[in-house]
Amino acid sequence: MLQLGILIDSIRKQQALDQLVARSGHKVARYVSLSGAESANQALAGQGSLAESGVDAWLVDVAEDYCDEQQLLEQLFAQSRVPIILSDSSEFAPGTEEHNAWLRRTGIRLQRLRGDINLQQTNPAHELWVLAASTGGPAAVKRFLAQLPANLGIAFLYVQHIDASQAATLNRMMSNAGNYPAMVATQGLVLEANSLTLVTARDPVEVLENGTLAVNYGQSWKGSYAPSIDQIAANVARIYRERSGLIIFTGMGDDGAASCRLLKQVGGKAWAQAPDDCTSDSMPVSAIATGCISLSGTPEYLARALAQLKQTPVTNNRQEQYRQGPSS
Repeated sequence: MLQLGILIDSIRKQQALDQLVARSGHKVARYVSLSGAESANQALAGQGSLAESGVDAWLVDVAEDYCDEQQLLEQLFAQSRVPIILSDSSEFAPGTEEHNAWLRRTGIRLQRLRGDINLQQTNPAHELWVLAASTGGPAAVKRFLAQLPANLGIAFLYVQHIDASQAATLNRMMSNAGNYPAMVATQGLVLEANSLTLVTARDPVEVLENGTLAVNYGQSWKGSYAPSIDQIAANVARIYRERSGLIIFTGMGDDGAASCRLLKQVGGKAWAQAPDDCTSDSMPVSAIATGCISLSGTPEYLARALAQLKQTPVTNNRQEQYRQGPSS
């Protein structure tokens, strides 16, 4: 949760901005109002240094015709060392289509704020793979991770059909599986290289073009599955294209099959666990039926294949097992 400072030129703007900040999962930590002030300097007098205000970002909603706007913004940019979102809702009458559009735009900017801040500290991975599973998935994915060498330079998104209340248990299980400690998807999380991020059924998750996550709190996943493999994989394919991959593990239903086609169209890779190795083979069988699966085998085999694809050194024993094929 980010602590935001809000600077406004009219008290009537306060309620709408309060609601926007709350819906974005943040908290208002400080208000500065220009209402009734003769100048920006007078309004800010006694407020203390903006650079030492203790907020993570500023949301500024000041009308363009405010007499001291330029001076105010220059002072804010000069003093503050945190992100600043500029806005002007003055020209939109509440309840109109234009005002609603402004609310949506500002809400999106607030949602993405955490990611913008995180990107100042770390970089997103160049390549992103989706690990998708349902019934029997945790055991299969754990086998995959156990065989996966460290430092492949890939970010992994693990999309598992499982009750949201089991997220903590799943997180511990995957963190102990191999070389990729797991974390649950959160607002603004950067998809770093050598990371494993769990997508749960609780809230829809979107991958943004800057390599961060947006969590749409309080909303529902589209379609019949939660979380939706097709929704996430299609999102990943659109952004990462040939730098994306999808592995369909054991599970019931056909979630993920449609996105295999999308991965192939953009130059990504779609693999599947061998049906005869699955607890439930419906998802891999549906994916293979699309004709877009380029590799199928046990979780161990797929892990070794990915290691070889990334030209990561493996032991002679593992290399020999890889050449033997899926039966290993």
